[in-house]
Amino acid sequence: MAIKAKSLFLLPIVIVMLLASACTSVNTGSSSSKELVAPYLLALDELISTDTALNTNMEYISLVLNEGVPLTKPDKQAIEEYLQDKYNLRIYNYTYEQLIDQKLYEQDTTMLKGILLSIEKQNQSDDQNKMAIEVSKYRANEGAIAIEIILAYQQGQWEIIGYGQMRQS
Repeated sequence: MAIKAKSLFLLPIVIVMLLASACTSVNTGSSSSKELVAPYLLALDELISTDTALNTNMEYISLVLNEGVPLTKPDKQAIEEYLQDKYNLRIYNYTYEQLIDQKLYEQDTTMLKGILLSIEKQNQSDDQNKMAIEVSKYRANEGAIAIEIILAYQQGQWEIIGYGQMRQS
């Protein structure tokens, strides 16, 4: 009988401990959200730093995500805030046509006053620690670049490990 009484006394304590440990493993922190967007930030930074002539006197960055890109609204917002903080430019979510409609281009040419960044596609490898992200940067018909950037999660962070196809005009 004494063993049964101890078991009944310990049971609620064990249940509380199990519930508490389950709650602490729930994804609630912004650091885990940062980990989810980190490969996209790396890919966009790499793209922006490629062909820097396209960045000359840019007044804004417009970021467009294709439908197949698995980012949530908070993820997208985190990317926009990062770009705003790093480049100190206005961030839009306009397509090329919308940028033209908003008159955000040089009036005597069709060159944009900023850059249009697109996250085209994300390919997750069978290895969850590797992925490829296709990104593009557009400023004018003769000023555009698209790159497939290959990333790996190594030693606690995402790193660029290679490049796939590159298209440039």
